[in-house]
Amino acid sequence: MGLYSSLIRRKFRNIAGKRYEHVIREYREFLLTKEEMVLPEINSILMPLDRFVKEIPFDVYDVLSAYDARVLLVYIIDSQIFQIIRQTLNKEASEEFRKKEEEQGLKIVNKISNELENYGIKVQRRLFFGNKSEDIIKLAKDQDMLVISKAYGSEITKTSPLSPIVLKIVQHVYIPTIVY
Repeated sequence: MGLYSSLIRRKFRNIAGKRYEHVIREYREFLLTKEEMVLPEINSILMPLDRFVKEIPFDVYDVLSAYDARVLLVYIIDSQIFQIIRQTLNKEASEEFRKKEEEQGLKIVNKISNELENYGIKVQRRLFFGNKSEDIIKLAKDQDMLVISKAYGSEITKTSPLSPIVLKIVQHVYIPTIVY
């Protein structure tokens, strides 16, 4: 913390006296170390999509184009809903749900993929059945950054401006994250 220490010493040289050391000890967890000030290298970006992600702001594309990174677009169909439909209705209804979800997923992934490629960004695509939060947390371990919509997993409302699934994901990943 040499840089911050010297700045604080100069700022409080004639004012704080010996209280400077006390301030540094008390607020150590809020001050960045030299290691924390280094920006991480971003080579791979995870971007989860689902039926609730309606539109991606163009500012997000601008930010992503600043990195020389590959974007992994992931559309996860909730397997629990698929099982509930199969158990409560019948196999045909669950297959119809699967087919419609896959069609909608491919449509969304292809649309976003084309927009990213127009910005010169390399894209990989995946579509599968799974758990929307747990699978993203697992996939994020192999990525350098997570870019996620605040509506991922459920609709947002005035009283809940952030999806509970997004909140859970953000709390469990240890990589830089952009929530748009």
